Amino acid sequence: MDSAGGRRPGPKPRRIYLRLIAWGPEGPGENRPGVQRQWIAELDRVGRLVAEGPTTAPVGHALLFRATDRAESERVLRGDPFRGPGDLRTVWEWSAPRSGSGINLEPPPARGSGRLTVLNRISVFVRDQARAIAWYCDALGLEVRAQDPETEFVELSLGPGAAAITLIRPRPEWGEPAYREAAERIGQPTGIAFQTDNVDALALRLRHHGSRISTGPKAEPWGGRSLRFADPDGNEFLAFDRGTPSLEPPPRPPRRAHRRRLPPGSATLL
Repeated sequence: MDSAGGRRPGPKPRRIYLRLIAWGPEGPGENRPGVQRQWIAELDRVGRLVAEGPTTAPVGHALLFRATDRAESERVLRGDPFRGPGDLRTVWEWSAPRSGSGINLEPPPARGSGRLTVLNRISVFVRDQARAIAWYCDALGLEVRAQDPETEFVELSLGPGAAAITLIRPRPEWGEPAYREAAERIGQPTGIAFQTDNVDALALRLRHHGSRISTGPKAEPWGGRSLRFADPDGNEFLAFDRGTPSLEPPPRPPRRAHRRRLPPGSATLL
């Protein structure tokens, strides 16, 4: 690992490695949580850590990290504090540029440099917070993640780890111009886009809840379908799906009519 001098490797780590440890009968590795946390923190500091956490079947620990090649991955795992003498360790290599996507292979900036770590929440301004909560849960399927009735703070999301929507009711006690500016944002396009597995089914559900659909569902040039809709306060959103491949064979091109060539001077019967 590159923790000795606290420096990054020369070549950028372009591969992702998954290390799985199945703990033996004696339990989790060296059983020193402090050492394990410090080791993980160092992986994060030098830009190698992608994700980590305990596993349940089998009981053990999973680590997803960046490295340039197999040899470097072994050096990263040298001194792994989660592994004990009787534990079983497995390492898989995934070269995302060749065989997939979905994970950022670029190492993040060093910790403490002001790097962004997660998109946490997006604010949507509403007039009636209770009505808005009911619509976002029933029509869109979001769940209340955090709520404080005293301050009217409420967050909703599609599940753990997803960015949240904060529903904010403008309050006169904020004073001017904060109250006026917040109130003016109600009923405007939010710029928020949702991905769905079926735009047409979502449109039916929105109509069932009496929601306004401004555009769509419609086919897009890139192959998917899209839909623009609004919440009870008129805040507008976009939803799209990736489309599904057609099971019908493509239509055959029309057959060309062939003309028979006649010898020069011959007549044709019309």
